[in-house]
Amino acid sequence: MLSAILHGKKTGSGLAGTRLKIGETQGAEDILTSSVFERIAYLPDEVFSRFIQNLLNGYDFGHLYEIEFWPYWEINNAKIEPDVVLFNQMQQTIIVEAKRYDNTQQQYAHQLANEIQAAYNNEINDPILLTVGGMYEYSAKNKKQLKKQIDAILQARNLKITYQLYVKSWQDIYLALEQAIKEDKAQFLQRLLSDIREAYDWHDIRYKPYQWLKELKEQKITYTEYPQLIKQKNTWIQLKPINLTHEKFPSFLGEC
Repeated sequence: MLSAILHGKKTGSGLAGTRLKIGETQGAEDILTSSVFERIAYLPDEVFSRFIQNLLNGYDFGHLYEIEFWPYWEINNAKIEPDVVLFNQMQQTIIVEAKRYDNTQQQYAHQLANEIQAAYNNEINDPILLTVGGMYEYSAKNKKQLKKQIDAILQARNLKITYQLYVKSWQDIYLALEQAIKEDKAQFLQRLLSDIREAYDWHDIRYKPYQWLKELKEQKITYTEYPQLIKQKNTWIQLKPINLTHEKFPSFLGEC
């Protein structure tokens, strides 16, 4: 699916017949989300566990038992649709709300509060709410402010729901995954990581942070001088005089 979309060959997707760039299609946010999390779902158990620990500051979620994309939940007959829901064997839950861009404000407390309430209505207790992308800035201050806004909305609805909030960028996702895979030598995991880089590139999302010149580490270069064994010869040939003398050259055109 990903390769077909990247090359504009998926009939019925609205992308067929042309090699499109980001911004020329609708629904690209969903393509990005599915491209990344479908591949995360195929991780071996231990690699998946390391990935979640890397991403969620050491939280031990365990192995992935089930993954669900765009489940249909309701609040007062209103449709609520988180992007991805991950379950472990103990029915602990990670609710993923993904937005397309890393440095544009697209995550809003009202939508996130609705997803927490809908999860509670579906008997999901103490969920982890993971936002991916959609923040202008990923500072501790902004994360704390978003949590405060969600709590205020839930309290206004007289809901006492416990949950954990993790605010991450798409770049955070990639770096946590790269670190988890680095410890495993399986070739298919490197291909999986390559697929995700392709998806990021198509969406114009950086998977590695900028590295400034002042951040580059000094590299010490050691060298050894070797004696010159072959002396360069002069390839020019010095011309010798031939001592020609003359009074007048004959004219082939006749006398003027």
